[in-house]
Amino acid sequence: MTIEAALNTAMDTIPDCIAAGYVDMETGMLLATNTLDTDSADILDTLAIAVANLFQGRGVKAFEELLRSATAEESDSPGFGEIAVFSNDRLHIFLRTREYPDHVVCYICHNSANVGLALTKSHLSLGPVAAAV
Repeated sequence: MTIEAALNTAMDTIPDCIAAGYVDMETGMLLATNTLDTDSADILDTLAIAVANLFQGRGVKAFEELLRSATAEESDSPGFGEIAVFSNDRLHIFLRTREYPDHVVCYICHNSANVGLALTKSHLSLGPVAAAV
């Protein structure tokens, strides 16, 4: 299965999902997309550049270190595995893949989406999408 096909399948299961993208944070490149409208395609292009900073920026790294020191547990985790961002009319879900820690799957949903269901379905899609790489 191609990445595009895997993203398409994921979009069919995630409620109110209008766009999906696969980003390589090392290069900042959008490796694959699937959208229902051109506005979402433009947003994905912009998000691809911002995703690396979102997951690997100084502020996020400092916050992760603070959480690690508070729990006193050693972790080999590369950092946050998921981030959900609400904007005026969209829900953006960003998921880091386990197989490729420098890759992030992005889903954009209407803000009318059931958040819990959208997060659950996006998690379930992560394995098949990463396997398509």
